[in-house]
Amino acid sequence: MQRNIYRIYVGLVLAICLFFAVGAFFFGPDADAEGRELSPMPSLRTDTGALNLSFTAQLESAFADRFALRTELVTAESLLRAGLFGTGNDKVIVGQEGYLFFGETLDNYLGNNPMSDAEIEAAADQLLLMQQYTEENGASFLFAAAPNKNTIYGEYMPSRYLPAEEERDLDRLYAALDARGVAYIDLRNVLNADGLYHKRDTHWNGEGARLAYTAMMDALALEHESYADAPMERVYDFAGDLDALLTPALARTDENIVYTLPEFTYTSNYVSAMDLIISTRCDSAPERTALIFRDSFGSAMIPYFSTAFSSVIYERANPFRLDQLDRKPADVVIVEIAERNLRDLLGSAERIIEE
Repeated sequence: MQRNIYRIYVGLVLAICLFFAVGAFFFGPDADAEGRELSPMPSLRTDTGALNLSFTAQLESAFADRFALRTELVTAESLLRAGLFGTGNDKVIVGQEGYLFFGETLDNYLGNNPMSDAEIEAAADQLLLMQQYTEENGASFLFAAAPNKNTIYGEYMPSRYLPAEEERDLDRLYAALDARGVAYIDLRNVLNADGLYHKRDTHWNGEGARLAYTAMMDALALEHESYADAPMERVYDFAGDLDALLTPALARTDENIVYTLPEFTYTSNYVSAMDLIISTRCDSAPERTALIFRDSFGSAMIPYFSTAFSSVIYERANPFRLDQLDRKPADVVIVEIAERNLRDLLGSAERIIEE
């Protein structure tokens, strides 16, 4: 009797292991479901033909990303943690009143791992070099940092997290820019109302993007439409990136605000707003051009800037390709970067320093 029970137990364990392993080929997760790249499947040999000594560790990582029903199990665990303990996972913080926050912004919020004084000075020097190079090429320059969502809506963070009382990296960087005369816009002064960021996404929504765009155009002293009185509708078709990280099996959508804007055309091979290079043309806009270096926060601003300039080039590459001004003159250069990524400014002017 005991032997039969043991055999049944071993059989069940083997069957379960086999199900999750083999099932990965039939109903395992995909990269889009959880908003991340899956670990690549390993090879027995390296590119040089030598035996891959890390094969087993790489195989373990690949299997952990692909086992059957991973997406559903991750979702179930997240719902359980959020329901019982009000917590998320290592990527997502579950806040109050339906707000989600990106885990990578927690250090900024708490004041942990701040940039050193040397890093702040180096980042400011990089921006100064960019401004000088831009102006030498006859264009205006502006730097803008997109505030973290918990910088704007800290009141919706879990109460167990206490915001830093000392100056944040952003304050210290702006002070260094003031000392160097670098043009920037502090968007925290603009994004001071409710409902400007998606509740279940990292980024600002259409209204927050409009206000940021308007503030940047004002800072550049350029005439523009604010679109404050343009026809607007609230749609509920926005798939939040934090939802994908927290509950990938649930097709949740967030509210977005969409304005009716003048028509413009994509002159690049446009696939999505996250393309590395995007170029646009607007025949109804004033005859002026812009070169905009941006990250994911810049995606929602593309429709606004694309109707304010006759042509715009948007780039996500870093180091920033400012050297192209020699070949493609622009009237305006904007550098936009998320607050959580300020360290990425280090080395960002590398291409013009090498000249």
